[in-house]
Amino acid sequence: RRKFPRYSIDIAIKVKVPAAGGLSTYCFGRGGDVGRGGLSIHLPHELLVGKAIDLTMTLPYSDRSIQCRVVVRNREGFKYGVEFKELRPDDHALLMETCRRLGVVQSI
Repeated sequence: RRKFPRYSIDIAIKVKVPAAGGLSTYCFGRGGDVGRGGLSIHLPHELLVGKAIDLTMTLPYSDRSIQCRVVVRNREGFKYGVEFKELRPDDHALLMETCRRLGVVQSI
């Protein structure tokens, strides 16, 4: 059971993935739904449950991207549930406003 409602979206995401030798690479995927506490993502890359990763996304109704730290909480194939862990205050406010707007639109 979720703490917060989820809202359907379809957005591009970018994930920073640690690679060998201390380097990082980027992997691109899609965000499938969002809520105040997290996001579902589809990513063609192996992520470990419990692992923290850096994620970049642009939410609906926004013209700027959010960069945040998330923790992988569950997975089913290449669909992952991630929990927001580190959001700047202005990004958190944008997330709350987006969820409010999506709640209005998707309740119609």
